[in-house]
Amino acid sequence: MKLHPTARDLIGSGADATLVTLNSDGSPHATVVWVALQSTPDDDELVTAHLTEHQKVRNVRRDGRVALTVLSPDRGEAMRPYLAITGTGRIVEGGAPELLRELAKTMTSPGIKFPPDNAPPGFLTRIQIDKVGGMGPWTS
Repeated sequence: MKLHPTARDLIGSGADATLVTLNSDGSPHATVVWVALQSTPDDDELVTAHLTEHQKVRNVRRDGRVALTVLSPDRGEAMRPYLAITGTGRIVEGGAPELLRELAKTMTSPGIKFPPDNAPPGFLTRIQIDKVGGMGPWTS
């Protein structure tokens, strides 16, 4: 699925995102993540990076159903605009330090070096977008 241009801009702006995965008992597991947009001519895909195999990586391996919310830094008329995405995630080994270095350019203060040079290869969560909602121009 291709995202609305304003949703694409929001994802690349350094806005925080919350990723929700499902624990083995079916309960939600919500964490703040950095998210990138990677595109092909036919599709947009969301990508998050993880240096270690923590709970959300294990959850996505077991059950790929995910939800992701990106909160706009801009004020809205009634409430802050947000982008809500549901999708199907899959785990790919490696590539985390490279993506985190790229995302750190907009997500951290100038001069912060993250991740460290000796960071492990980690994991990527690649999310196929199934549904887009929220409140903002991307829902029109």
